[in-house]
Amino acid sequence: MKRTIDFPKKIISVAIIIFSIIIIIPANTYAQQNITGEINKTYMVTLKDGSTISGKLVSITDKEVVISSGTLGEMKLQKENIKTMSQVSSINEKASGIWFSNPNSSKYLLGSSAIPMDKHTGYYQNTWIFVNSVAYAFTRNFSVSGGFEIISVFAGSDGPYAFYINPKASFKIANNLYLGGTVLYANTIRTVDEFGGIATLNGFFTYGNKNNNVTAAIGWGSSDGEFSSSPVITISGMTRVSKRIGLVSENWLLPNLGDTKGYYGLYSYGVRFLGEKISIDLAFINNKDIASSIIIGIPWLDFIVNF
Repeated sequence: MKRTIDFPKKIISVAIIIFSIIIIIPANTYAQQNITGEINKTYMVTLKDGSTISGKLVSITDKEVVISSGTLGEMKLQKENIKTMSQVSSINEKASGIWFSNPNSSKYLLGSSAIPMDKHTGYYQNTWIFVNSVAYAFTRNFSVSGGFEIISVFAGSDGPYAFYINPKASFKIANNLYLGGTVLYANTIRTVDEFGGIATLNGFFTYGNKNNNVTAAIGWGSSDGEFSSSPVITISGMTRVSKRIGLVSENWLLPNLGDTKGYYGLYSYGVRFLGEKISIDLAFINNKDIASSIIIGIPWLDFIVNF
């Protein structure tokens, strides 16, 4: 008789419930927010019908907001029709027009920057269809991400049903300078070859802003309660070259396994396509060994949806 595995169904059901709750939280926050602003500052206004308007704030009353747009002139907006109104950062005020906020400012390919996510915001990430993850910022300085693979589910096997959880703390310590740390724990629901899971402790700092930044990170891994003697070193960066196009790179120095001393290097390069709530990465992971077989490197594809 074929044995039925209930673990994946239970995990997926719980994930859907958590994901639904997370979506409801920011929706309620938006509905209850007080529309305020500073005269002569630039704002992006999102109306309840989904349209957006940006420009200088001319005046604001209990019932009305007046915005001066460079192309549309002065517009009177009723507060009851406004969903959100957020001040536009100076980095998004361009000669060609106002850019929407970078929808993926805290994430590279695998790792993240020390720039905090906004409070009560989050994202869903899918990598190559088979790896799914969700992140949510409970406060300005603390967020948690977690995910699982679904290859095991499609394969109809007994596992391993791998998952991970990754809490992150990050702080702004000076102008354009951020400091952060994460703890990553990964394991499988079904034990494979006595695998007891792995954990890493990582510290990193970021210089830059939400459109252009570079991050240096160092981390130690632990397996079966023993930390590695040598750290993993990561250098990552992103730059936004236009309203809808960015470049991203994440590069790793991994300690050699066994008795061999030294490090093994991997680098990546890619293009990030940006929308107001979504980003798509098309990248390649490479080094000398990989290039000998695949000259452009191993392809990496993911997309992120903000909520």
